[in-house]
Amino acid sequence: MLYFSRKPLNLINIGRSLVLAVLFNSAIVSAQSNDYKVEVIVFERLHSDALSESHHYEAPFEMKHEANYWRLSPSLLVEEAELLNDSSQYSVQRHYAWGVESLPYEQSANYTVIEPDSQGYIKVYADHLLFTNIDLDYKGYRMHEKRRLKLNEKHYFDHPKFGLLMQVSRIAHPETSASEQGQ
Repeated sequence: MLYFSRKPLNLINIGRSLVLAVLFNSAIVSAQSNDYKVEVIVFERLHSDALSESHHYEAPFEMKHEANYWRLSPSLLVEEAELLNDSSQYSVQRHYAWGVESLPYEQSANYTVIEPDSQGYIKVYADHLLFTNIDLDYKGYRMHEKRRLKLNEKHYFDHPKFGLLMQVSRIAHPETSASEQGQ
């Protein structure tokens, strides 16, 4: 008698486990469809020679992460890059684009910038809202920012010697192969 009374309970538990497994798998699929495309233009201000900045140099803080990013072709800020470059006031130095998983701060990837004239990190993450952390040194001038972002809006980060223009949008799937993924 005790055996029969447990059998329906086991079937209920198995049914609950199956429902939870289906919900968990659908959550993974929806998280992948919420990945972001991040595009950044780094531009120098021309004729800013009179400006100076005095600070004790520190290498940009390395942010740890567990996730991946993948390189993408620029497409969101192409017109803006052309306008900046055609201007007599600015010169585009870098134009980056990458995909990143939609994860909280502790788990999200940072995009590492290692160039002859600039180094640092750009991190985009989602903790209920979308944020970015920027720690970038360009020709000895440092930009260290944390800001809330809005999807599909252009965000301008200002420094007397250089600027950054950023736009973040959703992407459905990575556009590159696994061999092109960064850390």
